[in-house]
Amino acid sequence: MSSLAGQVIKRESTDSGWLVTLFDAAARLVWFTDGRGTTQEQTYDELGRPVQTREQLKGGEKRVSRITEYGDKGLEDDNLKGLPVRQYDDSGLQIIHSVALSGATLQISQQFLASGDIAPNWPADDTNRKRLLDSEIYTTSQQADAVANTLNRTDAMGHQQIWRYDVSGKITSQAIKLDGETKKTLLEHITWSAASQVLEEKTSNGVTTTYGYEPETQWLSTLAAQRSDNTVLQSLVYGYDNTGNVTSITDNQITTRYYQNQVTDGLREFSYDALYQLLEATGRENAGNTIMPWSSLPAALTPIPTDNSQYVNYTRTWRWDDSGNLQSQVHAGAGNYTRTMITEATSNRSVQMNDSGAQASDEINQWFDNNGNLKQLQVSASSSGNNMLWDGSNNLQTVVLLCRSATDMTQNDREIYQYSGNRRVRKQTRTLTNTSQQLWTVDEVRYLPGLELRQSWQESVESNRVISVKTSQELHTLTGQAGRAGVRILHWESGKPDSIDNNQLRWSLCDNIGSASLELDADGQQISREEYYPFGGTAVWAARSELEASYKVIRYSGKERDGTGLYYYGYRYYAPWLCRWTAADPGREIDGLNLYRMVRNNPLTLSDAEGLAPTASGSAEKAKLSEKQYQEVSKVYEKMATGKLWSAEKAKNVLLDIPDSILGMHAVSSRNIRNLKKRLGKASPEEKAFFQRFMQLEFQMIHHTNAHITNPETLETTFLSRDELIKRRKIFDTTHTTDADVVQLANTGFAFFALSVKGIKLLKGSSRFGKHVHEVSLDKAKQKSPYMAEAHMVLNNTLKFQERKLSERLVTLLGGDDIARKDAKAFSKQVVAENVSDTLFHINDIHMGLALSILWSIKSAPISERSREILLGVKGEAQFEQLITTLFRPQILVPVELTV
Repeated sequence: MSSLAGQVIKRESTDSGWLVTLFDAAARLVWFTDGRGTTQEQTYDELGRPVQTREQLKGGEKRVSRITEYGDKGLEDDNLKGLPVRQYDDSGLQIIHSVALSGATLQISQQFLASGDIAPNWPADDTNRKRLLDSEIYTTSQQADAVANTLNRTDAMGHQQIWRYDVSGKITSQAIKLDGETKKTLLEHITWSAASQVLEEKTSNGVTTTYGYEPETQWLSTLAAQRSDNTVLQSLVYGYDNTGNVTSITDNQITTRYYQNQVTDGLREFSYDALYQLLEATGRENAGNTIMPWSSLPAALTPIPTDNSQYVNYTRTWRWDDSGNLQSQVHAGAGNYTRTMITEATSNRSVQMNDSGAQASDEINQWFDNNGNLKQLQVSASSSGNNMLWDGSNNLQTVVLLCRSATDMTQNDREIYQYSGNRRVRKQTRTLTNTSQQLWTVDEVRYLPGLELRQSWQESVESNRVISVKTSQELHTLTGQAGRAGVRILHWESGKPDSIDNNQLRWSLCDNIGSASLELDADGQQISREEYYPFGGTAVWAARSELEASYKVIRYSGKERDGTGLYYYGYRYYAPWLCRWTAADPGREIDGLNLYRMVRNNPLTLSDAEGLAPTASGSAEKAKLSEKQYQEVSKVYEKMATGKLWSAEKAKNVLLDIPDSILGMHAVSSRNIRNLKKRLGKASPEEKAFFQRFMQLEFQMIHHTNAHITNPETLETTFLSRDELIKRRKIFDTTHTTDADVVQLANTGFAFFALSVKGIKLLKGSSRFGKHVHEVSLDKAKQKSPYMAEAHMVLNNTLKFQERKLSERLVTLLGGDDIARKDAKAFSKQVVAENVSDTLFHINDIHMGLALSILWSIKSAPISERSREILLGVKGEAQFEQLITTLFRPQILVPVELTV
């Protein structure tokens, strides 16, 4: 249900329940309530900035959950004028002390709550607020370059991390300096391809990791790690089907062995259904994995076996319903078992059928709250589930590990979490070790930028009051990335185990989706090895000692595994034994109608960075859309779909009518790539060579304007769509958009750019659109602007998409004689596309879309073999630019805005 202004005021979902929101006259959210009975009220200052949030859970008291203060006086020198500088929330207090002109935060401090398990009600005065806070203040400082890349970070404990970059902003080296120690290099060098993919990286433990990519698709094909003594640690080879699904992974480092009348090796194979959902997987597992896995890990093999005599083969099969919900998982290997899931009849809420769990679909809702959050975590076949408690923002707050009392939570073993927004900043695990003396063991993690403070202590409790505390361990874990490898440095302040050196360096070698497969020490020796079932359970687990194994926390998909067995992704928690999320997608239908489905049930090909939506694994890092931005972009594409040209194609069933407008663009682009490949058929050697050269090109976007759109203070340039210019009351030249554009294409929600090969000098410094020219690197734009994630390319002037004019530049390229002119004229008579949607390509497909379109034009044109050879032999940026711009007029359309 929407208001007259187009704002969604009521939303209902069979998965995530209902939500009612109210807005004020300035279109600001002021109040909402949801299916759980939670209400939140938001107040604003006279400038329209949010200053206070009040929250009330059903049956609870209203509390002030967030207070935001702004830098309005005397903070100009720190670039804080008008910015939020102090925030009190459910994690405590954060203060921003300084930011750079680029927007990078230069100094920030965190003060945690004194209590690890109480939601604060923030008083109006500072004196009473301080009583809710811990006395310790943690301050992080950093230096950044002009484009906000971090150069040096000093964490709250005085440890430094140092980064260096090349001229394109890609990292080239990394070092660390522990407090009181000398600087130590972590990443010695890293080599990047023109497509922003890592080719080689060398770390200071003597390990060199190399990456290979398929030349035609740029899919990761090989991933190998070798120590300086030539010992191969990892040698992965990836196989794909024609649509890019991973069909096999072979680790050539693993030799063929014979055990229990079986042959085991490093080959894993996968098969899919027509919707690219995983149906079957084969591989190897620990021979001791004989029971159905739940939340616990299998026992680690120690020391790491020197042969494969402790492994056996397995086969797993999955069956899905029409909505992508798991129906069954059948395992045949060291143990044989079947996991059966039951799904509620009118939603995608689903639980496992077990001895005491839900047996019919109409009983399933009792396992979920009204917002679709799982209330009981199934951890065994006989368990009715561990209680899961959720806060008013649908963040997981507490998981009961052992229930002793249904009415007094303080008597239960439990894991507790605190958040700042949707970012977890604190985890505390409480275990009762002596009932008569009320002696509790507490393990706590405080998460800070680049640093985890891990502390363990025992406390005696009397009448719910702590009367004594004894610290047993204090560990500072420095965290970061050395290239694609994860790095963790374990620095003990107290309680160091005897058999582990202080300041132990642990490198994690990862696979295509970021799972930590191998842990290596400072000498490149193996600490642990872990292999995973496709949906995240542990198939192989071995370590050189049980003690060192206990300090591994980053595992599947590069995420932290909690004591509950859940993986924390940021916006959600994932249960690998259930192959699904524990809560409905906070991004709602951003990834389809099933709000619990994990990476579209394709976990080998796709990965999810934050628990919102999947991306193709191994792709270059890009800025990502927030939930609000996704909704903005959706509206832009929804408006575009109302254009007469697009509506006509829907009527002819040429353009798919997909409810999610963004996914509709993805589908159109994929269709166009698929059709072009089918038309081209098997490529000749010359066509393959052309394609390989083309895929190495880097592109830039060109925008002409008469307006001054670069901010002189921040040096940022913002390009706005026509709709945004009107919305922000900017003066602009209305003649740039014709009535035909508005009616036929309805593309006024996009900012427009010409596409050009990077590094080519423009033929003209101005155009009819303006005398000021802006050149923006396509890769840089993808990294900096989240809106680029859903931009797209059109091959030609969309209103004249079928036309191609005779080009004298093409005549010159073909030799300049009569044959060249005849062949150039043949190209001008070609029909570029049959349908206007055939010219659309998603931003991630522009290399392939352009390359295949050019190859098809060359192959289908009635031209001489001489001209065909000339065109297929094109080399260098200048010739490619000439070829592209004579055959097409490619444009990039960025929804809403682009700021770089």
